[in-house]
Amino acid sequence: MRRTVGVMLVLFLICLGISGCQKQTEPESSQPTPGITVKAAALKGPTAISMVKMMEDKTALAGNSTVEYTVLDNPELMTSKIVSGEVDIAALPTNLAANLYNKGVPYKLAAISSWGVMYLVTADKTVTDWDSLKGKKIYVFGKGATPDIAFRYLLQKNGLNPASDVQLDYTLGQVELAQSLIAGRVSLAVLPEPWVTQVTKGAPNITVAMDLQKEWENAQGGKTAIPMTCLMAKKELIAEHPEVFNSFLKSYAESIAWANQNPADAGILVEKHQIGLKAAVAQEAIPRCYLRYQSASESKESVNSFLQVLYDFAPQSIGGKMPGDAFYYQK
Repeated sequence: MRRTVGVMLVLFLICLGISGCQKQTEPESSQPTPGITVKAAALKGPTAISMVKMMEDKTALAGNSTVEYTVLDNPELMTSKIVSGEVDIAALPTNLAANLYNKGVPYKLAAISSWGVMYLVTADKTVTDWDSLKGKKIYVFGKGATPDIAFRYLLQKNGLNPASDVQLDYTLGQVELAQSLIAGRVSLAVLPEPWVTQVTKGAPNITVAMDLQKEWENAQGGKTAIPMTCLMAKKELIAEHPEVFNSFLKSYAESIAWANQNPADAGILVEKHQIGLKAAVAQEAIPRCYLRYQSASESKESVNSFLQVLYDFAPQSIGGKMPGDAFYYQK
Protein backbone atom coordinates (compact mmCIF):
# COMPACT_ATOMS: atom_id res chain seq x y z
CA MET A 1 0.00 0.00 0.00
CA ARG A 2 2.77 2.38 0.94
CA ARG A 3 4.56 1.40 -2.27
CA THR A 4 1.47 2.24 -4.34
CA VAL A 5 1.09 5.63 -2.71
CA GLY A 6 4.75 6.33 -3.31
CA VAL A 7 4.49 5.48 -7.00
CA MET A 8 1.46 7.72 -7.40
CA LEU A 9 3.27 10.57 -5.66
CA VAL A 10 6.25 10.24 -7.98
CA LEU A 11 3.99 10.23 -11.05
CA PHE A 12 2.16 13.32 -9.77
CA LEU A 13 5.43 15.19 -9.28
CA ILE A 14 6.64 14.20 -12.76
CA CYS A 15 3.38 15.46 -14.34
CA LEU A 16 3.63 18.67 -12.35
CA GLY A 17 7.15 19.19 -13.59
CA ILE A 18 6.17 18.60 -17.20
CA SER A 19 3.27 21.03 -16.86
CA GLY A 20 5.56 23.63 -15.33
CA CYS A 21 8.05 23.23 -18.15
CA GLN A 22 5.31 23.62 -20.72
CA LYS A 23 4.11 26.81 -19.11
CA GLN A 24 7.63 28.19 -19.06
CA THR A 25 8.15 27.56 -22.77
CA GLU A 26 4.91 29.30 -23.78
CA PRO A 27 5.33 33.01 -24.74
CA GLU A 28 4.03 35.41 -22.16
CA SER A 29 2.13 37.41 -24.77
CA SER A 30 1.52 36.95 -28.49
CA GLN A 31 2.94 39.53 -30.90
CA PRO A 32 0.45 41.50 -33.06
CA THR A 33 0.05 40.17 -36.57
CA PRO A 34 1.95 42.39 -39.00
CA GLY A 35 -0.26 44.21 -41.50
CA ILE A 36 0.30 44.99 -45.15
CA THR A 37 1.95 48.03 -46.71
CA VAL A 38 -0.38 49.97 -49.00
CA LYS A 39 1.38 51.88 -51.76
CA ALA A 40 -0.38 55.18 -52.47
CA ALA A 41 0.51 57.71 -55.17
CA ALA A 42 -0.74 61.22 -55.94
CA LEU A 43 0.00 63.75 -58.65
CA LYS A 44 2.10 66.70 -57.53
CA GLY A 45 0.07 69.86 -56.93
CA PRO A 46 -3.52 70.30 -55.71
CA THR A 47 -4.29 66.59 -56.19
CA ALA A 48 -1.72 65.57 -53.57
CA ILE A 49 -2.99 68.10 -51.01
CA SER A 50 -5.74 65.61 -50.26
CA MET A 51 -3.18 63.21 -48.72
CA VAL A 52 -0.86 65.66 -46.98
CA LYS A 53 -2.22 65.17 -43.47
CA MET A 54 -1.90 61.39 -43.83
CA MET A 55 1.67 61.81 -45.04
CA GLU A 56 2.53 63.95 -42.05
CA ASP A 57 0.84 61.74 -39.45
CA LYS A 58 2.02 58.48 -41.02
CA THR A 59 -1.53 57.32 -40.49
CA ALA A 60 -1.87 53.65 -39.56
CA LEU A 61 -4.61 51.59 -41.16
CA ALA A 62 -6.67 48.66 -39.90
CA GLY A 63 -4.79 45.50 -38.94
CA ASN A 64 -1.50 47.30 -38.19
CA SER A 65 -1.14 48.17 -41.87
CA THR A 66 0.84 51.16 -43.08
CA VAL A 67 0.98 53.43 -46.15
CA GLU A 68 3.94 54.20 -48.37
CA TYR A 69 3.42 57.50 -50.25
CA THR A 70 4.76 58.65 -53.61
CA VAL A 71 4.21 62.07 -55.19
CA LEU A 72 4.51 61.91 -58.98
CA ASP A 73 5.38 64.76 -61.32
CA ASN A 74 3.02 64.06 -64.21
CA PRO A 75 0.13 61.89 -65.49
CA GLU A 76 2.48 59.83 -67.64
CA LEU A 77 4.35 58.57 -64.56
CA MET A 78 1.04 57.88 -62.82
CA THR A 79 -0.20 55.89 -65.82
CA SER A 80 2.99 53.82 -65.82
CA LYS A 81 2.67 53.04 -62.09
CA ILE A 82 -0.96 51.96 -62.44
CA VAL A 83 -0.49 49.89 -65.60
CA SER A 84 2.42 48.04 -63.97
CA GLY A 85 0.42 47.53 -60.76
CA GLU A 86 3.09 49.26 -58.66
CA VAL A 87 0.56 51.31 -56.69
CA ASP A 88 -2.49 50.14 -54.78
CA ILE A 89 -4.24 53.52 -54.51
CA ALA A 90 -3.85 56.59 -56.72
CA ALA A 91 -5.13 60.17 -56.66
CA LEU A 92 -5.43 61.32 -60.25
CA PRO A 93 -7.69 63.12 -62.78
CA THR A 94 -11.07 61.42 -63.13
CA ASN A 95 -10.90 61.25 -66.91
CA LEU A 96 -7.51 59.49 -66.67
CA ALA A 97 -9.04 56.97 -64.27
CA ALA A 98 -11.84 56.26 -66.77
CA ASN A 99 -9.34 56.01 -69.61
CA LEU A 100 -7.21 53.48 -67.75
CA TYR A 101 -10.24 51.48 -66.64
CA ASN A 102 -11.47 51.27 -70.23
CA LYS A 103 -8.06 49.93 -71.21
CA GLY A 104 -8.46 47.06 -68.79
CA VAL A 105 -6.48 47.99 -65.68
CA PRO A 106 -7.84 46.12 -62.61
CA TYR A 107 -8.75 49.22 -60.59
CA LYS A 108 -11.98 50.92 -59.52
CA LEU A 109 -12.98 54.51 -58.85
CA ALA A 110 -13.28 54.73 -55.05
CA ALA A 111 -14.09 58.40 -54.37
CA ILE A 112 -13.99 61.94 -55.71
CA SER A 113 -11.56 64.29 -53.95
CA SER A 114 -11.64 67.57 -55.89
CA TRP A 115 -14.49 69.34 -57.66
CA GLY A 116 -12.52 71.53 -60.04
CA VAL A 117 -9.62 73.97 -60.04
CA MET A 118 -10.30 76.00 -63.21
CA TYR A 119 -10.84 79.73 -63.55
CA LEU A 120 -11.06 82.38 -66.25
CA VAL A 121 -8.56 85.08 -65.32
CA THR A 122 -8.06 88.43 -67.00
CA ALA A 123 -6.62 91.91 -66.95
CA ASP A 124 -9.45 93.03 -69.25
CA LYS A 125 -12.04 94.82 -67.15
CA THR A 126 -14.63 94.56 -69.93
CA VAL A 127 -14.92 90.81 -69.34
CA THR A 128 -17.86 90.50 -66.98
CA ASP A 129 -20.02 87.70 -68.41
CA TRP A 130 -20.18 85.20 -71.26
CA ASP A 131 -21.49 87.68 -73.81
CA SER A 132 -18.52 89.94 -73.15
CA LEU A 133 -16.20 87.19 -74.43
CA LYS A 134 -17.42 87.57 -78.02
CA GLY A 135 -14.58 88.44 -80.35
CA LYS A 136 -11.93 87.95 -77.65
CA LYS A 137 -8.75 85.87 -77.85
CA ILE A 138 -8.71 83.42 -74.95
CA TYR A 139 -5.65 81.38 -74.12
CA VAL A 140 -6.36 77.77 -73.12
CA PHE A 141 -3.69 75.17 -72.36
CA GLY A 142 -3.80 71.59 -73.60
CA LYS A 143 -5.99 71.30 -76.67
CA GLY A 144 -8.31 68.33 -76.23
CA ALA A 145 -7.51 68.04 -72.52
CA THR A 146 -10.14 68.38 -69.79
CA PRO A 147 -9.80 72.17 -69.25
CA ASP A 148 -10.20 72.80 -72.97
CA ILE A 149 -13.20 70.48 -73.33
CA ALA A 150 -14.90 71.84 -70.22
CA PHE A 151 -14.43 75.43 -71.38
CA ARG A 152 -15.75 74.76 -74.88
CA TYR A 153 -18.74 72.99 -73.32
CA LEU A 154 -19.43 76.05 -71.15
CA LEU A 155 -19.12 78.38 -74.13
CA GLN A 156 -21.74 76.34 -75.97
CA LYS A 157 -24.06 76.14 -72.96
CA ASN A 158 -23.90 79.93 -72.73
CA GLY A 159 -24.75 80.56 -76.39
CA LEU A 160 -21.26 80.99 -77.84
CA ASN A 161 -19.73 79.04 -80.71
CA PRO A 162 -16.17 78.09 -79.71
CA ALA A 163 -15.13 77.98 -83.36
CA SER A 164 -16.44 81.38 -84.45
CA ASP A 165 -17.52 83.62 -81.54
CA VAL A 166 -14.14 83.51 -79.77
CA GLN A 167 -10.54 82.80 -80.74
CA LEU A 168 -9.06 79.99 -78.67
CA ASP A 169 -5.26 80.02 -78.56
CA TYR A 170 -3.45 76.83 -77.50
CA THR A 171 0.14 77.93 -78.11
CA LEU A 172 1.20 78.19 -74.46
CA GLY A 173 1.50 75.58 -71.73
CA GLN A 174 0.54 76.26 -68.13
CA VAL A 175 3.93 77.60 -67.05
CA GLU A 176 4.38 79.90 -70.06
CA LEU A 177 0.78 81.03 -69.82
CA ALA A 178 1.17 82.01 -66.18
CA GLN A 179 4.41 83.84 -66.94
CA SER A 180 2.83 85.65 -69.89
CA LEU A 181 -0.10 86.81 -67.76
CA ILE A 182 2.26 88.21 -65.11
CA ALA A 183 4.38 89.89 -67.79
CA GLY A 184 1.32 91.44 -69.45
CA ARG A 185 1.74 89.62 -72.76
CA VAL A 186 -1.58 87.81 -72.27
CA SER A 187 -4.73 89.38 -70.86
CA LEU A 188 -7.35 86.58 -70.90
CA ALA A 189 -6.88 82.88 -70.14
CA VAL A 190 -8.28 79.69 -68.66
CA LEU A 191 -5.96 78.67 -65.83
CA PRO A 192 -6.06 76.12 -62.99
CA GLU A 193 -4.89 76.38 -59.41
CA PRO A 194 -2.20 76.81 -58.15
CA TRP A 195 -1.31 78.99 -61.15
CA VAL A 196 -4.29 81.24 -60.49
CA THR A 197 -2.91 82.13 -57.06
CA GLN A 198 0.62 82.59 -58.39
CA VAL A 199 -0.57 84.86 -61.19
CA THR A 200 -2.82 87.02 -59.03
CA LYS A 201 -0.05 87.37 -56.44
CA GLY A 202 2.48 88.28 -59.15
CA ALA A 203 0.21 90.64 -61.09
CA PRO A 204 -2.46 92.42 -58.99
CA ASN A 205 -4.15 93.67 -62.16
CA ILE A 206 -5.09 90.07 -63.00
CA THR A 207 -8.39 89.04 -61.43
CA VAL A 208 -10.67 86.02 -61.52
CA ALA A 209 -13.44 86.80 -63.99
CA MET A 210 -15.24 83.46 -63.69
CA ASP A 211 -15.21 80.47 -61.37
CA LEU A 212 -15.66 77.72 -63.96
CA GLN A 213 -16.78 75.25 -61.28
CA LYS A 214 -19.80 77.43 -60.51
CA GLU A 215 -20.42 77.94 -64.22
CA TRP A 216 -20.36 74.16 -64.70
CA GLU A 217 -22.84 73.76 -61.87
CA ASN A 218 -25.14 76.30 -63.52
CA ALA A 219 -24.82 74.50 -66.85
CA GLN A 220 -25.70 71.21 -65.13
CA GLY A 221 -28.89 72.63 -63.66
CA GLY A 222 -27.42 73.29 -60.23
CA LYS A 223 -26.69 69.60 -59.59
CA THR A 224 -22.91 69.35 -59.40
CA ALA A 225 -19.54 71.00 -59.89
CA ILE A 226 -16.76 69.27 -61.83
CA PRO A 227 -15.60 65.92 -60.38
CA MET A 228 -12.06 66.72 -61.47
CA THR A 229 -9.90 64.34 -59.45
CA CYS A 230 -10.56 60.97 -57.89
CA LEU A 231 -9.13 58.15 -55.86
CA MET A 232 -8.61 54.91 -57.76
CA ALA A 233 -7.89 51.59 -56.02
CA LYS A 234 -6.65 48.19 -57.08
CA LYS A 235 -9.38 45.52 -57.15
CA GLU A 236 -7.06 43.08 -55.38
CA LEU A 237 -6.68 45.41 -52.39
CA ILE A 238 -10.45 45.99 -52.19
CA ALA A 239 -11.27 42.27 -52.36
CA GLU A 240 -8.51 40.83 -50.16
CA HIS A 241 -8.14 43.56 -47.55
CA PRO A 242 -11.51 45.38 -47.28
CA GLU A 243 -10.92 46.55 -43.70
CA VAL A 244 -7.57 48.06 -44.62
CA PHE A 245 -9.01 49.72 -47.70
CA ASN A 246 -12.01 51.19 -45.90
CA SER A 247 -9.80 52.51 -43.11
CA PHE A 248 -7.75 54.27 -45.80
CA LEU A 249 -10.89 55.88 -47.21
CA LYS A 250 -11.88 57.10 -43.74
CA SER A 251 -8.45 58.62 -43.10
CA TYR A 252 -8.43 60.14 -46.59
CA ALA A 253 -11.77 61.86 -46.01
CA GLU A 254 -10.45 63.19 -42.69
CA SER A 255 -7.27 64.45 -44.38
CA ILE A 256 -9.28 66.43 -46.93
CA ALA A 257 -11.52 67.91 -44.24
CA TRP A 258 -8.48 68.91 -42.18
CA ALA A 259 -6.83 70.68 -45.16
CA ASN A 260 -9.99 72.70 -45.78
CA GLN A 261 -10.27 73.68 -42.13
CA ASN A 262 -6.56 74.46 -41.70
CA PRO A 263 -5.25 75.93 -44.97
CA ALA A 264 -2.28 77.70 -43.33
CA ASP A 265 -1.08 74.54 -41.56
CA ALA A 266 -1.83 72.47 -44.67
CA GLY A 267 0.26 74.88 -46.73
CA ILE A 268 3.23 74.32 -44.44
CA LEU A 269 2.88 70.56 -44.86
CA VAL A 270 2.50 70.88 -48.63
CA GLU A 271 5.88 72.61 -48.83
CA LYS A 272 7.44 70.21 -46.30
CA HIS A 273 6.40 67.12 -48.25
CA GLN A 274 7.49 68.64 -51.58
CA ILE A 275 4.09 68.55 -53.20
CA GLY A 276 5.11 71.32 -55.59
CA LEU A 277 3.79 74.46 -53.90
CA LYS A 278 5.19 76.99 -51.50
CA ALA A 279 3.31 77.25 -48.21
CA ALA A 280 1.90 80.73 -48.88
CA VAL A 281 0.65 79.77 -52.35
CA ALA A 282 -0.91 76.53 -51.10
CA GLN A 283 -2.66 78.36 -48.27
CA GLU A 284 -4.36 80.74 -50.70
CA ALA A 285 -5.02 78.08 -53.32
CA ILE A 286 -6.70 75.49 -51.08
CA PRO A 287 -10.06 77.31 -50.79
CA ARG A 288 -10.20 77.48 -54.61
CA CYS A 289 -9.37 73.79 -55.12
CA TYR A 290 -12.84 72.60 -54.04
CA LEU A 291 -11.43 69.69 -52.07
CA ARG A 292 -14.31 67.54 -50.86
CA TYR A 293 -14.55 63.80 -50.27
CA GLN A 294 -17.47 61.94 -51.78
CA SER A 295 -17.75 58.19 -52.18
CA ALA A 296 -17.99 56.54 -55.58
CA SER A 297 -21.63 55.57 -55.08
CA GLU A 298 -22.58 59.11 -53.97
CA SER A 299 -20.74 60.79 -56.85
CA LYS A 300 -21.68 58.33 -59.61
CA GLU A 301 -24.27 60.61 -61.24
CA SER A 302 -21.91 63.58 -61.25
CA VAL A 303 -19.05 61.52 -62.64
CA ASN A 304 -21.22 60.05 -65.39
CA SER A 305 -22.42 63.53 -66.42
CA PHE A 306 -18.84 64.80 -66.49
CA LEU A 307 -17.52 61.84 -68.47
CA GLN A 308 -20.44 62.10 -70.90
CA VAL A 309 -19.44 65.69 -71.74
CA LEU A 310 -15.85 64.61 -72.31
CA TYR A 311 -16.98 61.66 -74.42
CA ASP A 312 -19.23 63.83 -76.59
CA PHE A 313 -16.36 66.22 -77.36
CA ALA A 314 -13.43 63.78 -77.46
CA PRO A 315 -14.18 60.06 -76.91
CA GLN A 316 -10.49 59.22 -76.68
CA SER A 317 -10.14 61.42 -73.58
CA ILE A 318 -11.89 58.73 -71.52
CA GLY A 319 -10.75 55.68 -73.46
CA GLY A 320 -13.32 55.60 -76.26
CA LYS A 321 -16.42 54.63 -74.30
CA MET A 322 -18.40 55.37 -71.16
CA PRO A 323 -17.33 53.10 -68.29
CA GLY A 324 -19.98 50.78 -66.90
CA ASP A 325 -21.24 50.30 -63.34
CA ALA A 326 -18.28 48.04 -62.49
CA PHE A 327 -16.04 51.13 -62.68
CA TYR A 328 -17.46 52.32 -59.36
CA TYR A 329 -16.56 50.84 -56.00
CA GLN A 330 -19.60 49.71 -54.02
CA LYS A 331 -19.01 49.21 -50.32
